[in-house]
Order: sequence, then C-alpha cells, then structure tokens
Amino acid sequence: MQQEDTYLAALAKRSQLFDGIGADNLSALLSCLGARRVRLAKGELLLRTGEKADRFGIVLTGSLAVSTYDADGRRTLIKLIRAPEVVAAAQALSGADMISVDVEANEDSVVLLLKAARIVTPCENACAFHARLVRNIIRTLAVKTLELNRKIEILSHRSTQDRLMAYLRYIAKQKGTAEFEIPFDRQQLADYLCIERSALSAEISRLSKLGLITSRKSHFALRRTSPWDTCSSRRKPARLSESGRVRD
Repeated sequence: MQQEDTYLAALAKRSQLFDGIGADNLSALLSCLGARRVRLAKGELLLRTGEKADRFGIVLTGSLAVSTYDADGRRTLIKLIRAPEVVAAAQALSGADMISVDVEANEDSVVLLLKAARIVTPCENACAFHARLVRNIIRTLAVKTLELNRKIEILSHRSTQDRLMAYLRYIAKQKGTAEFEIPFDRQQLADYLCIERSALSAEISRLSKLGLITSRKSHFALRRTSPWDTCSSRRKPARLSESGRVRD
C-alpha cells in the first residue's frame, strides 16, 4: 500500500495542483483527499452529465475529452484534458449539485480522483500544505477561466472561415511558430468550433487551394501571404468571399 501511495505521489507531483508541496507531505495529502486511481479504456466515461458533482480528477496518463450534447445528440467538445491537467474541478468545487458535462477517455488513460469535500473542508491539523493546495487550485481555476474566455472569443466569429482562422492564429501564437500540430483530429476540431465536419473540411480545402494555409491531418501551417499573418497590423484583415475573391 505504501508503495502504491509513493507511486501515485510521484505521478501527481507533475500537476501544478501540488506545486510547492514536498513528496512526503504529498503522500499524506493524497490520503487526506481520499485519492483513488481509475484506469479508463478509450471511450470509457469517467463522469457523466447528471451525476453528483462531488469529485474531480488529475490526469496521470493519457487524455480526456470534456463534452456536452444537445437534445439532438450533437456534440460540443469543450476541451481536451491531457496529463497532468485537472478535470471537473470547477464544477466539483462550485457547490453544483450535478455534473453538466461528459468526461470520457480520449485514449487509454489513468486518472487520480479526489473528493471535493476534502478540499473545501481542511483537515483537522490545518496543515500548511493543505493551504498551499487551496492557493494552487485558485490559480488553476483562473487559468482555465482564461482558456474558456479564449474559446468564447473564437466562437464569437460567425463564419466557419473566421472561427477556423481565429483558432489557428491562437495556436500559432501560443507555440510561437506558423507551423504546428493541433491537439484535435478533424472531427474534434469541428466539435470544438461548433460547426459541421463537412463545412470545416470544405473550408480547409478552400483556404489551402488559395495558398493561405497548408494542412495534413492535425498539422497546419499559416502562410506568410495570409491576411491573418499580420496580427500586429491595426487594419482589419481582408475577408474572402465564397468564390475565394478578396472583399473589402
């Protein structure tokens, strides 16, 4: 059992949630939080919409997809969560009665589940590392809020073209290069941008033919001739008509 605790602590230590907490204290803290390791096969659900919002997880290996579905079964991909990120913390710690998203394994994954009640109610010893944990959680949730704001900004664009280019610009800026891999396959990208896959594929093909981007599976490159490359310019980028001509 002690060997298992040491193994979990070593994996969990990579998460920013435990930044500044020593290995010895981390093992004790995981016990305090009722930590439980869960193995998931690809496509298996960790959390389901409507379940009690009383726990959250840290991805130890693999990745998870956080999604919602409308009444017609159409999926909106909110985010892919990769090791060692935190998943469902905002809902579990908000006091919400039920989970409002589905969390499923994007690939074979291992997740460390923690009891939310143990976070908001400090242990009897009121240990210093528990206070550090709370500060780390606040920082983690603040970062996730910024990420959601970024997605709202991307989805505020009305056209498929504008949503796609806004997303690609963001990834290029984040990675510091005009050529990059995105974390989604084609269907996941369509779900993330809230558009039909056929419309997305058609737009990628059109922009590629115009020489504005190059694309192969999850690999993209923004061409220097693209009107979206001049991010520092105050002039609004030219907009393309459906025929591919530049409109004022």
